[in-house]
Amino acid sequence: MPSRTFIAQKGTALAHWLDKLLDITAIARDQNSLKSALSDLGERFEFTGYAYIVLRFGRTFAISNYHPDWQDHYFKSDLKSMDPVIKQAKKVRRAFSWSGEADRKSMSKGELAFFADAADFNIRSGVTIPITLPNRGTAVLTFASIKPQLEVDHEIDAIAAASTVAQLHSRIETLQATPSVEEPFYLSPKEVAFARWLELGKTVQDVADVEEVKYNTVRKAMEELRRRYDLCNNTQLVALAIRRGLI
Repeated sequence: MPSRTFIAQKGTALAHWLDKLLDITAIARDQNSLKSALSDLGERFEFTGYAYIVLRFGRTFAISNYHPDWQDHYFKSDLKSMDPVIKQAKKVRRAFSWSGEADRKSMSKGELAFFADAADFNIRSGVTIPITLPNRGTAVLTFASIKPQLEVDHEIDAIAAASTVAQLHSRIETLQATPSVEEPFYLSPKEVAFARWLELGKTVQDVADVEEVKYNTVRKAMEELRRRYDLCNNTQLVALAIRRGLI
């Protein structure tokens, strides 16, 4: 068990870490300087890396200095759906610390496998700060550590942490920072055709008639696309396809 002196020191260090995060957010003038400052901040406070993940309907991306192989694996394998840290961030909606080695008995096989894979890239514990975005979106900032566990959860000022990350998010949006990795978005040729007809104002029945297929063929194709990208309706799907340059 860490001593009270150690806990106090960690709490002070963490408060200073948040102050420095706020400082670099305020002075960053371009995305390269911001990303470099985030990497330097992590190293200064003995973190192994950082990940800023934005989860919106139809678009999930990360700005991170985690190992490229881990980032690629995370998105191509859709690990966000089983990521225990993301799940907790959405549930508690406040700053918290976490450990892949704590409470192992309560973890599912999928969660154990997730943390085992992450540990291969020196991601074993960390501090995570989530914020809520419009339209039920979420942004999550994590600084990860190779240490088995961090005793800092109760030392985090949740209000200050959320305010700081909200300002970081605003800066990233303003700078239009390029993601280091982004969730793949694709449409098959048939799905492209359906979406293009919908863009022109056709109904699902109209599309079926024009394409000479059954109504349920179009309906099920659109349902699968919405499920795949966690979208609410066909309007949202068409808008996303346009933004991604697929139709």
